[in-house]
Amino acid sequence: MDWLASLLPSDFGSHYYFFAVAVIVLGGLYLNDLCNGENTIQGDANLIFYGYSAHDGPAVWMRHFATAAEGKAQSPINLKEKYAVVVPTETSPPLVFSADFHAAPAEMKIYNNSHNVVVYAAWPSGRSPSLVGGPLAEDYSFVNARFRWGPNDHEGSEHMVNSTRFAMELQAAFVKTSFGSEDILEAASSGALLMLSYLFMVTPLDNPYLEPIIGSLKYLRYPMSCICIEPVILSLLMPDFSREYYSYSGSLTFPPCTEGVTWIVKPEPLMISSRQIKQFRKLHGCRGRIETNTRPVQKIEDRDVFYYD
Repeated sequence: MDWLASLLPSDFGSHYYFFAVAVIVLGGLYLNDLCNGENTIQGDANLIFYGYSAHDGPAVWMRHFATAAEGKAQSPINLKEKYAVVVPTETSPPLVFSADFHAAPAEMKIYNNSHNVVVYAAWPSGRSPSLVGGPLAEDYSFVNARFRWGPNDHEGSEHMVNSTRFAMELQAAFVKTSFGSEDILEAASSGALLMLSYLFMVTPLDNPYLEPIIGSLKYLRYPMSCICIEPVILSLLMPDFSREYYSYSGSLTFPPCTEGVTWIVKPEPLMISSRQIKQFRKLHGCRGRIETNTRPVQKIEDRDVFYYD
């Protein structure tokens, strides 16, 4: 390690030293996120960075992952009420959010992974918030949540409801508690991943519960940026509900677009102001400003989409 020591200043109080440490730490976080699949396409022996532009966007993903991306159960989709199979209240257990959803996390951090703003949290109990009931036969534990947005206030969500797109979508990843791993790609390929989705529409008023995140986005202006924020009770960001939601079997909406993912989408939108959503569009990825990070809707094919009334 002598060569590394020679690169560092002799004065450990030097700002160059702390800058180097910051770069190493952020680089490690970035590589960790790459390994968890949200930033990369990996096919054969090659590692190819994906994006949302014409040359590396959703239209070309299937060239690298034809087996998954050209499947018949892809996400997102247009959720149409008139075609949904209604599941009456009395025929299924209600969706149940655990008490940890309403408990303040011990810590919370947000991260610009070059495509999304990702929220991570840890709770004093050591447990993560979990979901069970409805289409879920066993508990699913929270892993992280990420925001998706578009170039304007009318087309930022991935899912559509009755052919309407919304300003933003918050997608929370949950893994079967019994699965024993928080790796999203591994869980998806094993049929152990749940994506819980909330839609946002623009209103004149700010969403006060988003402000700790919105106010910290200025520190995430460039990729690999990460910051700890004042913890927000998860149920304030993602309100609990027991009925009136869609569920279907789909896929990851980013490469490799693995199928076997259970989706739960709450169609009633939450609010966000135009001022707040503009702060997300100021963020940069590896290829410049992140103007959009959404995949277009996919064909439903012969799948059933269920509505739990």
